[in-house]
Amino acid sequence: MPATRLPIIGYPIIQTPHEGVLRAALAEAGAEIVIEPWERRPHQLAEALKEIRADEAFAGAIIASPHKEKAPPLSDALSDDARVSGAVNVFVRVDGRLRGYNSDMDGVRAGLVAILPRVRGKWPRNAVVLGAGGGARAVVAVLIGSGFKHVAVLNRHLHRAEALVTHFSRAARHMELRARPWHDAIIEAELARAELLVNASDLGVGEGASPIPADLMPPDRYLLDLVLNRPSTPLMEQAEAQGGTVANGQAAFLRASSETIKLLTGRTPAAEVLRAALATELGVPEETLAVVGD
Repeated sequence: MPATRLPIIGYPIIQTPHEGVLRAALAEAGAEIVIEPWERRPHQLAEALKEIRADEAFAGAIIASPHKEKAPPLSDALSDDARVSGAVNVFVRVDGRLRGYNSDMDGVRAGLVAILPRVRGKWPRNAVVLGAGGGARAVVAVLIGSGFKHVAVLNRHLHRAEALVTHFSRAARHMELRARPWHDAIIEAELARAELLVNASDLGVGEGASPIPADLMPPDRYLLDLVLNRPSTPLMEQAEAQGGTVANGQAAFLRASSETIKLLTGRTPAAEVLRAALATELGVPEETLAVVGD
């Protein structure tokens, strides 16, 4: 019996473009899979995954916030990216077993390619990451794998940034990876030495505000702001005003969505299908969307 169900498990379940884009891509792939929003609290995640294992109607599951970091220990197997990052955003069900993947990392790689020099040897080696959730874990894992030498992770709740750094303690032995308090003076000091800033937090998204004061942005920085639903964010405008090179989260989202569909169906969806679906979900012209890098 072919798989016909795909839950998106999160808490709370909020309206995002993710479901609509996945639905369009699954249809284009010829997969008759129905997406089901499952609102589950953290303590209910294990039971939800048990239900998916037991029923061959499930293709797997999409794991949303705040469950990405909690999912790896509940997996039967992990891809390299999921293991390194300590976060899962996609489960694929095969013969009653769930293998966890992290397609967010594919997205982060595409986002960085969109703004950093074409020659990898000229990429910067110092970065600041805002946020400490599953998305931030994907960012830090990619930065470690890309040869960055100093990465500062800032979060409003310092213990979450410290937990992230602890997870990467072995992978980051060759570099300096630090959890730092969210304080203007510390942000300013870290940005003074970091050529790259990645915003993986949700601070200010709903209000359309920047997560940091405008006067803290140094000149000529690279900025990847993983906010999806705005073509230009206040943080991007701050960086551009200082001569920076910026990108929003659209290229990262499109690449991650493409990899997710490939994992679930074995087929890579057409890029134009993903772009058209995202444009529809955001209510913007397709030509305004970011282009996915190689």
